[in-house]
Amino acid sequence: MLCVVFGLSLLDRTNISSAYIAGLAEDLRLHIGSRYNIALLIFFVPYALFEIPSNMVIRRLGARYWLGFLITAWGLCVLGMGFVHSWQVLTVLRALLGLFEAGLFPGAIYIIGSWYRQYETAKRVSTFYMASLLSSGFGPIFAYALSLIKVGDGMYRRGWRWIFIIEGIATAVAGLVAPFFLIEFPEKVKFLTPRQKHIATTRVSLEKTGTDIEHPTVKQSLKMLMDWKIGVYSIQYFVAASSVYSLAFFQPIILRQGMGFSYALSQILSSPPYMFAIIASLGFAWLSDKIKLRWPVLISQSVIAIVGLLIILYTKPPGVRYFGLFLATFGTQANVPGTLAYGQNQTAKIQKRGVVSAAMISVGAAGGITGSTIFQSKDAPLDLPGMWATISMQMLYSLLTFGMSMHFKRQNRLADEGKRPYLEGVEGFRYAP
Repeated sequence: MLCVVFGLSLLDRTNISSAYIAGLAEDLRLHIGSRYNIALLIFFVPYALFEIPSNMVIRRLGARYWLGFLITAWGLCVLGMGFVHSWQVLTVLRALLGLFEAGLFPGAIYIIGSWYRQYETAKRVSTFYMASLLSSGFGPIFAYALSLIKVGDGMYRRGWRWIFIIEGIATAVAGLVAPFFLIEFPEKVKFLTPRQKHIATTRVSLEKTGTDIEHPTVKQSLKMLMDWKIGVYSIQYFVAASSVYSLAFFQPIILRQGMGFSYALSQILSSPPYMFAIIASLGFAWLSDKIKLRWPVLISQSVIAIVGLLIILYTKPPGVRYFGLFLATFGTQANVPGTLAYGQNQTAKIQKRGVVSAAMISVGAAGGITGSTIFQSKDAPLDLPGMWATISMQMLYSLLTFGMSMHFKRQNRLADEGKRPYLEGVEGFRYAP
């Protein structure tokens, strides 16, 4: 169910690009100035601000009802976009969409991290994220089918409205049924006996100390945020998120304007790169858990993204450039769950994990702002500044990941030698470089 609702959230935040080339740009005159970019980036302002507060609420109220409320609320926002007549109203609804969607992703990572141990998380987080990418893969095709709907002689003959209306209704319904299917935190589930709940929390606490579930106060959460390593994880996730959002928002436009494909073909060709990304990412995540190393996999995926972006940028045949899109989509998408697992694996205390995931995804929202602005209409069809900004950030990602992992390896060695027995303040804990 987490996969389903997260898939809907990705669909609802990125379907604006499909609506853009289906007539939204002309009807709302989004091509004037920076209107489209503003409508994109405004989503991420409340999205960033509400991440940490939501993760402070979710464990107190319970995941099922809190997430169910958020899902229903943002579904209604998407439904409302199907009836707008001005770009200003669209922008307000995008801001509300960001507010309500903010709690889902960090909450889901928090839930997964509460059930699985250190070298069990990468493939679980990747499965959660990649399964939801099916919506991104088939989203453009589904959007194309919805854009063909025409009802009456008025505004409902505009296909882009039906993209928002149908997808908004689907999300709102999912929000209403979500409380019956979503998983809770181990200590709150009703299908486990008290002994089983103890086992579920203790098996995680073997590496993440403490079986008593504590709800950190605002002051305690702020103190946790002072850990400099969270800043590094957040920069890593900022790069991963900005790269993903830039491709998601502008991939149909790149295919349409940059590679010269028709509208219908641009929508259809948006899907195969995501299918490849899902399969390859799950394989790399399994490998990362198997060899119990994170940095070789994360850096390899970043390098593959760089190669793909260079192929898109500097080759001429559309088929070769399209192959580059496969590599770029895989490399950028795979490092989103990989980076989240990396940050969770270095966090010893259970109560800190929710703060870490929320902080990373909050900064990732700034990556969404970057991703929605680095590709400018005036730069088409080559999009040279946007491409090189993404390539440069991926280079930074590789350097940061390598540096942090070498630091963690050294700390583990010192702990093994008895010189640093309390990594992260927990005896016996070891980082996962």
